[in-house]
Amino acid sequence: YSSVEDVLAQFSNEPEVAAVQAMAMAYTKTNPELVEGWLRASKSAYALPAVTLTYDKDLDDYTTWSYLDLDGDGTVDNDEHQYNTARADDDDGFSVRLAWRLDKLVMSSERIRVINEAQDIVKLRDKVLDELTRVYFDRRRLQVDQLLSPSGGLKEQIKNELRLQELTASIDALTGGGFSASLKR
Repeated sequence: YSSVEDVLAQFSNEPEVAAVQAMAMAYTKTNPELVEGWLRASKSAYALPAVTLTYDKDLDDYTTWSYLDLDGDGTVDNDEHQYNTARADDDDGFSVRLAWRLDKLVMSSERIRVINEAQDIVKLRDKVLDELTRVYFDRRRLQVDQLLSPSGGLKEQIKNELRLQELTASIDALTGGGFSASLKR
C-alpha cells in the first residue's frame, strides 16, 4: 500500500462512522428529531380545548286514573274505573363544553417532564455515541493492523479474529444488528 487512502479504501464496503452513529440513534430512539418532536408536541398539547359532550334523554311517563259512575247510582264501584298511561315529556338535551387550560399553555408540568426526559435522552445519546465511536475505531485499527502486518501464528490470527468479532458484536448491540446487516449488503 502506498498511502493511507489505499489502506482505508479496503474498508469502503463498510459504513462510515456517521452512518453507524445514525443507526445507533435510530435503534435507541435518541435521535434529535424525535426529541424535538416531543418538545414541540408538549408545547402545543394544551392549545386545543378539552371537549365534553353530554346527551340527556328525559322520558317522563305518568298514569292517570279516571273514576266513572257507570251505573248512575252515585257511587264508584271497583269495576267502574279506567286508567290511561301517557307520555308527558320526551326531551332530548345536548350540551358541549370547551375548556382551555391557559396556565398550562404557557408551561405545563408535562412540558417540564418532557424537558427533563429530553435532557436524559441527550445524556444517553452522548454516552451511546461515545461508546460506539470508541468501539468502531478500535475495530478499524484492528482491521488495519491485520491488513498491514498479518500475524504469522495461527493462535494470534484466531485471537485477532475473535477480537474483531467481539467489537462487531458490540457495535451490533448498539445498533440493533444494523451494523452487521449493512456489512452483508
